[in-house]
Amino acid sequence: MDLKKRFKLYKSGKLWCCAAVAFGMLAFGTVNGQADDATPVANQTVSAQVNTSTQVNTSTNQSTNNVSAMTSAATNQTNVTSDSTQSASQVATPVVQTNNTTQAAYAASNTNNDTLGTTDTLDISAYQRNISEGTFQQYHNQGINNVVVKLSEGTDWVNTYAQEQVSAASAAGMNVSAYHFVRFTTAQQAQEEAQLFARMARGIGLGSDTLMIADVEQVPQTQYAGIVNNLNVFWQTLDSLGFTNHGVYTGLAYDRQYNVSSTVGRARTWVAMYYLDYQANAARINYMRSLGYGAWQYTDRWNGGIDASIDFGMFSNYGGVKKTSAANLDGMSIDANNNLNVAGWYADNDTEGKNNRYVILLDQDNGNQELARQQVSAVTRTDVANVYNDIYGAGNSGFNASFAINGQLANAIAAGHHIVVLMRYTSSADGNSDYTDHRFNGVVMNENVASLDSMTLSSNGVHVTGWHAADQGINRPYHYIILFDKTTNSEISRREVTNTARPDVARVYGNVYNSGNSGFSTDFAMNDTLRNALQRGDEIQVLSRYTSDPNGNNNDIDYWFTPKAYNQNQAYLDSFNIVNNRLQVSGWHAADQSVVEPNQWIILLDAQTGREVARTRATTTSRPDVAAQYPGILNANNSGFTASFDIANNAALRTALMNGHALQVVARYSDNTQNGEGHYIQTFFTPKSFTSNVGSLDSIRRTSNGGVQVSGWHASNQAVGRPYHYVILYDASLGREITRTRVSNNVTRPDVQRVYPNVYNSQNSGFNVTFPSTATGLQQALSRGDRFQVIDRYSADEGGNANYVDYWSNQYQL
Repeated sequence: MDLKKRFKLYKSGKLWCCAAVAFGMLAFGTVNGQADDATPVANQTVSAQVNTSTQVNTSTNQSTNNVSAMTSAATNQTNVTSDSTQSASQVATPVVQTNNTTQAAYAASNTNNDTLGTTDTLDISAYQRNISEGTFQQYHNQGINNVVVKLSEGTDWVNTYAQEQVSAASAAGMNVSAYHFVRFTTAQQAQEEAQLFARMARGIGLGSDTLMIADVEQVPQTQYAGIVNNLNVFWQTLDSLGFTNHGVYTGLAYDRQYNVSSTVGRARTWVAMYYLDYQANAARINYMRSLGYGAWQYTDRWNGGIDASIDFGMFSNYGGVKKTSAANLDGMSIDANNNLNVAGWYADNDTEGKNNRYVILLDQDNGNQELARQQVSAVTRTDVANVYNDIYGAGNSGFNASFAINGQLANAIAAGHHIVVLMRYTSSADGNSDYTDHRFNGVVMNENVASLDSMTLSSNGVHVTGWHAADQGINRPYHYIILFDKTTNSEISRREVTNTARPDVARVYGNVYNSGNSGFSTDFAMNDTLRNALQRGDEIQVLSRYTSDPNGNNNDIDYWFTPKAYNQNQAYLDSFNIVNNRLQVSGWHAADQSVVEPNQWIILLDAQTGREVARTRATTTSRPDVAAQYPGILNANNSGFTASFDIANNAALRTALMNGHALQVVARYSDNTQNGEGHYIQTFFTPKSFTSNVGSLDSIRRTSNGGVQVSGWHASNQAVGRPYHYVILYDASLGREITRTRVSNNVTRPDVQRVYPNVYNSQNSGFNVTFPSTATGLQQALSRGDRFQVIDRYSADEGGNANYVDYWSNQYQL
């Protein structure tokens, strides 16, 4: 209701309301009725692109009719160009109307607008598209006898739900009339609007005796003195088209100003007049009836938002028609043999004695030029007969035809033209005279379906496989696969392909031209354009094209596959340790760009200074575990790496370790084999500190000659760059050094190496030295019972007095 009201107010406003207040009917406390209807935005015709990937645009309807399979799926309601009828149900929905004369139950009570007793007529448009036959039946059971369906407006808008609405209301036993919203300002426009109104009525199977109503409201186009003259042109045009049963819908104040009711008489005029409380009590009913109009619309709020009226005789005397013809195009498709098959049914009272049947194909976009015709035999349709038993020949109204796609038909399909199926009953053998036709709405054969089965990238280039089937591939014999850089919007390369058999596609898309031979497979060699695109991480897109141009540049039908960016980059550092006085690194680095940057490098950075301290070519290893986790990354299966750095022979690395700086590993893929520069993709791992400094004093004892012997071990990553090894005897009681000795040959300690394998020099970290009894102050310290400590020191100073790292033992008394 809210949506409808917004459209109404936008298009017409509360026109009757303002006029009524001005007219002075204040004795009833009234305002005039609201304008009935306006163009719903959701029912407009727009241009839509087929499958979002074809270059062929077709005119389609934005709002799809909610009809069953029997209604043509390709209806183009904006181009109704000849008499046509359509059913709205797989089991043909009846549009059988009666001429029952009914009287409204004019209850003399102050009932509110939702009371069903005073209402017997509803008018509906595209807003009420979902009213089912069952709901109409409920309304009819409650006293609603008449339904007026909006068919058209102006010169170009039509209600695409009208067929369904008419069928459902008629099947519920209600009288159905039709109305057209007037927009004309000239006699020429009046003719055009009448022609559209008549085409729509014929198209949904309404007979010539249908009550055809002009909805004349106070909109900018209709507020002029000559409206009556143009309205008479409208009636004359309808008469010439066979529709002679006329009526007017208008507002009370508007009619008093422009007298549009004079064109048909008040008994055939349906007037709108709303009161402030939207009620229709006895006094108001009697007053409105006394004005002599044929019906009164008193509310737009009936049953939650429907325009409701009371019939004073207009609909009971003039409304209600019988269905005289009905038809439906059940299907129109291309089969596996590339034939165009059509099937449907058409029954018409005017076909008696016309025993020859033709199915004719027309090119709607080329002046309705005939493309092909085929004489067909009758097909039994008991479902149609069950519903339309009062229409001549309904039981044998079916037809089937199959047309080879060649010549003009092939040209029309390839051009994206609307193919019109015309079913003809004729008494002549050649089908060119004494005929009755039904023209179905034109259908564009524009199925365009495809799938990219694989797109494999390697150092050699790109391999693609897939399939592409398109109706408009007809007359386009050249098939190109184009590799496209979507990021830069530029072509990379193209290959002409020879199609291959795809029976699997034919089984699913047998209705699409050449689906059984739609496969393709081709390779694109690695070139500079492709390599540069991959190195930038651009999105790569595959385009399949059918064209009539040998070079693949013109008159084409395209299918664009989803683009893919090869820019995945994942990595993990499994190990980063000092082993046997070498800094060893292992892990994995999976990156799509490794295809064009295949050289794997490992770089070490000093995390404190940000400077590089070392780099080396990595050894690539197989990593099936990574491939299982990241199957979409191109080199995942061979993404492992190992690298080793000789600490002793790398001064920058030694300095970083000696200073206790954290080191950072960078895993890089580069297109440069010499130094890893050029184009590259890389990953930085978390920095790691190498500050382990561990040791132990295994023994300390006095010797027989009065000296002191000590043994133990000291391993430190910061011993790197500190080649001078000293063991110092320290008097902890006095806080001073007693003596020191330089260790010339470290003791091998495999036991320490097993426990501390990742500490520099752990394998050769042992010491065993004896301090002589003659060392200054040693004997005095011993005699005093002083406490001793042992300091193990690695120093960059030959004298062991500067730039060192120490290990201090516990204190001991000897």
